[in-house]
Amino acid sequence: MTITLPYIDRIWRSEGEVRLPVPMSPEEAFPRLDPLFQTPGTTYHIDDDTLTYKKRNPAAQDKLATFTRGTLRVAQHQDGTARLRFNVSSTALLLCFLAPLLFLALGQTMEAVNAWEKAAEAAAPDDKDKDKDKASPKPELHPLDQWLGAPEPEDPAKKKDEKKDEGKFDPIPAYVLAGLFLAIYLVGRVLEPWLLKRTLRAALTPSAGDSSASVAAEALPFAQPQAEAR
Repeated sequence: MTITLPYIDRIWRSEGEVRLPVPMSPEEAFPRLDPLFQTPGTTYHIDDDTLTYKKRNPAAQDKLATFTRGTLRVAQHQDGTARLRFNVSSTALLLCFLAPLLFLALGQTMEAVNAWEKAAEAAAPDDKDKDKDKASPKPELHPLDQWLGAPEPEDPAKKKDEKKDEGKFDPIPAYVLAGLFLAIYLVGRVLEPWLLKRTLRAALTPSAGDSSASVAAEALPFAQPQAEAR
């Protein structure tokens, strides 16, 4: 039984189609896409008009590195045109979507710990330290030292406040990282499907010297092993 999540899986899945420059059958189109799957860690199989592939640890130079698995199907239309429909998924997009949630949770945890420590300090004040701070005014610099340009002595109250802040967590870096990964996800969610379409369109576009006969001859050795396998 397969559980489908029609809205949630859009986070890491992408669907669309690419219009073929010239009408092609699956036996003509798939050989042109074959170089995209001749990379280490890539497996694929063809079933009639559908190519299903899976990539494991693709290299950064792989043109399909973002979308590690999916299906490509050649659909023929009644008007004589053909389209390559794709349904692909991306683990990278899913991780970029989850990363902001992780850093937001981390920032909220830091703020909760800081609030808890502050409440604990307020609930158990040290009267002796308070009296000592009140009785310790800020030391004044001797006029001779002032004339010589000596630095001002530190304020004991300010120094105590700095010591209190030393043990606190700073949630700002966590929020910055959350915003950074969110921006990466939003850009990638729009840019990567566009790049995929461009890659597929470029692979399917015949060159100047191509002809239908050469395309058919190229498709024959590619489709023959699939027929034998079935």
